[in-house]
Amino acid sequence: MSVQQYLARIDELLARPLTGGDDYHLVTLRESRDFAPPNDDWDELMRTSEEFEGELEDLAAALDARWGPHASMSMEEYAYAFLDPDDDELPPFFRGLCESGYFGDLLYWRVGDRLLAASVGHEDKEEPVVLFAGVTGSAEGFPE
Repeated sequence: MSVQQYLARIDELLARPLTGGDDYHLVTLRESRDFAPPNDDWDELMRTSEEFEGELEDLAAALDARWGPHASMSMEEYAYAFLDPDDDELPPFFRGLCESGYFGDLLYWRVGDRLLAASVGHEDKEEPVVLFAGVTGSAEGFPE
């Protein structure tokens, strides 16, 4: 897909109604093949990850042109909280990201009363690399 196709998918995502402040939507923009054996080529995984990160940079530049410079945040604390069986206090948007295996650092923009986030996710070495976007009506969990 091209950046223009990603932007069209994001426009569709932003047009979807949110039924409450905690509601969110996630969309996969691009997904690689999986890397489970016998397809566990480490070099190809690294090339694929770099390719997806490059596409994220191109997408971010296009979104920056629309809505101004993005902010960024680490998903590290949410990943640890998600893996902690005693921690059930994750904001819904971040719980959804973790449940999808999207632990990569987020780039995000405020778009009206919503927050739009994009990143590259890769749950573990056997799973596909995913370029994704998400939108939420809640700022809970985002830096202030």
